[in-house]
Amino acid sequence: MPKIFTKNQVPKFLLLQQRLQLFNLTHQKSTQSGFALPLALGLGLVMIIVAASMIGRSQSDRSTTASQREINRALSVSEAGIIRVQSFLDRHKILASKDLNQWSSTLDRLSLPQSSCRLINLISAKQQAGLFKNSTWIALDNSDRNKGRYRIIDYKYEDGIGKLTVAGEIDAYNTTHNSSKSTLTVNLPIGSESATIAPPALWANTFNLSANQKITGQIRGVVCPQLPATDPDGIAGVDISNIALISGVSSGQIIADPFTLIPLAKEPPNNAISLPAITTSITLPRPNPSDIPDAKGEYHYLVDIDISSGYSIKLQDIDRLKVNLVGTQKVNLYLKGNLDLAGSQTINVNAAHPNLRIYGSSQTVKLIVKDTASITAFIHAPYADAKSIQSSPPNPSKNITGAVWVNSWDSTTSPNEIPIIQSGNWADFGISKLKQPSQISPISSWKRVEN
Repeated sequence: MPKIFTKNQVPKFLLLQQRLQLFNLTHQKSTQSGFALPLALGLGLVMIIVAASMIGRSQSDRSTTASQREINRALSVSEAGIIRVQSFLDRHKILASKDLNQWSSTLDRLSLPQSSCRLINLISAKQQAGLFKNSTWIALDNSDRNKGRYRIIDYKYEDGIGKLTVAGEIDAYNTTHNSSKSTLTVNLPIGSESATIAPPALWANTFNLSANQKITGQIRGVVCPQLPATDPDGIAGVDISNIALISGVSSGQIIADPFTLIPLAKEPPNNAISLPAITTSITLPRPNPSDIPDAKGEYHYLVDIDISSGYSIKLQDIDRLKVNLVGTQKVNLYLKGNLDLAGSQTINVNAAHPNLRIYGSSQTVKLIVKDTASITAFIHAPYADAKSIQSSPPNPSKNITGAVWVNSWDSTTSPNEIPIIQSGNWADFGISKLKQPSQISPISSWKRVEN
């Protein structure tokens, strides 16, 4: 039977053993507690670092996204600016073939009355061209700055291409201190209207038109025609019903362009046949062995001047100028002096395409058409003043079929209609097509420019 000790009888070695066990337990707990605390602190620090990194990355992503958004907005502003400039050039086509630094000076050459021929607000056009020239920032919407602004950096025209560079700018975060910019360069093909329209029926540097002036075709001049005292419809002195549609030319089309002048006087070829001044009826070509056409079937005559009158052609009353040709043959008359077709009549075998061309020289300074004259011809006299243009009753159904290109035209003295019916093309008239930029085509290429 084991021996049982009372509390006071426990041996010392047992007490020592119990205390040792208690010490071990206490030491073990203390050791475990000292290891857990650094571990918890380390894990917490790692979590803080990861959280801070994620927050920083999120902020960076937000900043990058915001920056890219502002850049894209600035790019959109540049594109909008390009569209605005395209529209401006389409309304002011005479500027499309000129560099940016020429726009203001080009418009300055136009007078305010010419705006009636151009369907433009000349004052506004000059102001806009001035802003473009000075690279001024132009707001897309004056009432909302946040929509951005644009400016033209440059515009150059060369070989049918307009190279346009436009910058766009947008305020970042609705402030004026930080902004994003984007610059684009685009190529705009500039077309030529001479390939699609018929040559003008009447072309002069200056006009003074009667309200009875009747034109079938286009009127083109350096300045707008002078208005008559009474002008029912305000269409440059000509009743709109008197300007008829032909060859795709819009009815009522009157173009004033100081930068597309009448072609210079045409020089006769060296082998032109000499003729004395024509003052009586004549048939051309003459039944004469010396009247021989060139390889194209064209006859060329250099018509002398009548010293007493100063005219190369002066026909009256029953005088007739008859052209007797076959097929596509043509007669070319190169005048040394003035031209008077009063009362005359030309008879052509191919009226649809005038086969009579009358070319004036620098000494051809007068043109007269009056009475019942009926002429089928192309008349090109860039130095001539047509100041006696009249029609007497009974009115002919057509005074001139073909075209008349002169320095000045004045039909205000005629109480009756002066009909001009455009007929023929550039080749029929023996004149090379002129470069007349008028069509702004869609962008052919574009690239972004580093700011």
